[in-house]
Amino acid sequence: MRKKIIIVMLLFIIYSSVAVAQVDENTLAQERLAQWNISYASYLIDVGKYLDALDAYNTAFEVTPYKQTRLKVLLYKANLLATFLDAEDQALDIYNEIIIKYPEGKEIALYRKGLLLFDMGKYKDSSAVFKEYLKEFPEGRYKYQSEALLGQALTMVKPPEVKPEIKKAPPIIRVLLLRKIHSVKCIGKDLVINGTPTTKDELLITSSSYDGKQLVIESSIPIKVISGDYKKRVRGKIIIKPYKGDKLMVLNVLDIESYLWGVVPSESYPSWPLETLKAQAVAARTYAYYQILHRKNWSYDVVDNAGDQAYKGVDRETKRTTQAVNETRGMVLIEKNRPILAMFTANNGGYTADASYIFKLNKEYLVAKPDPLSLKGKMAKWKRSYTIRDVEKRLRAIGLPVKGLKEIVPTKRGPSGRIVKIKIVSNSITKEYRTRTTLRRALGLPEILFKIEKQGNTLIFKGKGWGHGVGYSQWGGAIMGKKGYNFKEILKFYYPGTTLKTLW
Repeated sequence: MRKKIIIVMLLFIIYSSVAVAQVDENTLAQERLAQWNISYASYLIDVGKYLDALDAYNTAFEVTPYKQTRLKVLLYKANLLATFLDAEDQALDIYNEIIIKYPEGKEIALYRKGLLLFDMGKYKDSSAVFKEYLKEFPEGRYKYQSEALLGQALTMVKPPEVKPEIKKAPPIIRVLLLRKIHSVKCIGKDLVINGTPTTKDELLITSSSYDGKQLVIESSIPIKVISGDYKKRVRGKIIIKPYKGDKLMVLNVLDIESYLWGVVPSESYPSWPLETLKAQAVAARTYAYYQILHRKNWSYDVVDNAGDQAYKGVDRETKRTTQAVNETRGMVLIEKNRPILAMFTANNGGYTADASYIFKLNKEYLVAKPDPLSLKGKMAKWKRSYTIRDVEKRLRAIGLPVKGLKEIVPTKRGPSGRIVKIKIVSNSITKEYRTRTTLRRALGLPEILFKIEKQGNTLIFKGKGWGHGVGYSQWGGAIMGKKGYNFKEILKFYYPGTTLKTLW
């Protein structure tokens, strides 16, 4: 009998050790996934994908098993909301949450809350927060900053309402073409370098011969920029700067209207109705102007690819798309006296996505609504099939310790029908995740508006739409144009509650 008891105890100890090891492995996997999303969010912010960055932070917060990581994510998320998404109230809610639930983060949250209120012009509220900070942390890290800001806030009055600035000339935009490169060639005509005319039509800059001084290159014709496989002709100036010591950064600096001549035909088919092209021009202009205002302290305003919006330069320009830009010159979409974050997607699959459900961003002009005309455009429907073994492999590749996959169950849908969260059920782990940052990423699915079918050892995804589904649907706009809608009607449908104003 004693021998049986000892054997049972040994089996229990062995089983417990295996269980603990499994828990530790899964815990570490969750934290690795959280840290990856935190790092990835930084990259996404860098290329203008603020909503995707927000989704990455949401994922990191939900999957991490550690309170310290959750605190870090909340601080990052609040900064993203306040700095790049014009969602100050949501950022304040996060700081209040930290103050209540995270004692170890109260000091920094109090200071940032006061600073944000100060920047918002809410000086009375800001003064109260700085007083609270100095009372609780009389020798805190932000003592001197809080004292200085408190002194300013006590003498400030409520600022006048900020209205969109009316400009006579279009603003200048700085487009990041290249970085992390060692050489670049610029070809033009009678090149001017830092204001000094030359007789050169070609210039080769290499990091080995570069003296570190900024170069401003001008030409009487569009400049062709070449670096490796990268080739693009652009209007305006080329600026070359040092990048991280031994590398180069290349910027294209030009006025926003000339920039849009290269954007609209890169984001739309020139054969689309003129009213559709005008709608795209306004959306692209609004997006670009939004970035200019939010990146004043950066070395660039936008990247030249889909991270922000595609910009393929002079060689992509057409008469019709240039006409669309010219006929909407200076027109920008405004909400609450600010340019909106004019998101657009290839096709919303028949229903626009609500940013508050998908990304936890509250914007009254980025809401869910039926859009049946988008279903008549291309990229409206798709189908993908994967073996269960392949799905397991792909999920493990992004850090999810999935073995013995049994099923994938939708657990939360938005009003558009998009699957916001799924539960992965397997022998090794059963857990709920955000769909975009896990399943969609792992499988490369075009959208999260889909249904899942299981046939034997195969999972079939039948979906609609292409992209994030938020804001303007490019194929929906194309069909609306063909149906006779003008560009103002198209924009009003996709960005409800906004106002169209001519700012230059």
